[in-house]
Amino acid sequence: MKTKIKNILVIACALYLLSCSSDDDGSNSNANPEGIWTLTALSIETAFDFNEDGIASQNLFEETPCYDDDYVSFDADGSARLVSALTYISAEVNSPTDYGYQYQCLNGFDTQTTFTQNGSQLSLELQGRTAVGTISGNTLTVVIPDLFEIEMYNGTDYFDVAEDVTLVYIKS
Repeated sequence: MKTKIKNILVIACALYLLSCSSDDDGSNSNANPEGIWTLTALSIETAFDFNEDGIASQNLFEETPCYDDDYVSFDADGSARLVSALTYISAEVNSPTDYGYQYQCLNGFDTQTTFTQNGSQLSLELQGRTAVGTISGNTLTVVIPDLFEIEMYNGTDYFDVAEDVTLVYIKS
């Protein structure tokens, strides 16, 4: 039996679907977004071993090389550039506890957008939607609720699960 894990559109989905909450009140006026921010973590709620190295991880960045070149850059004029890959992951289900995974890195996107800043929070615009991330030092964190969707099998039935995705970028 095969089950599919839907494509993960890292930054684009962040821009389309993001709903980020933070305890930060936006008072960190020294948070400077200008420059290149490299993706260093893409975490979900459940650990998987997609690369079949015997170590399950919640960080998909560790489980597939597809996102190694992902980044976002911010310019002083309020423009931003988003570069992200896509991944297709499928699972061969032999039993509820015996899964084999295959992944395929797909062509992603490279797009221009705009951003605004309010203290440590950045709002990114893309096709009429807004995403919000929080800067803390040289780290930009974005949380996307229910972005990672996977079909699971419990031994008798298949069921869908949606998990939050946390993206972490480090300023280069």
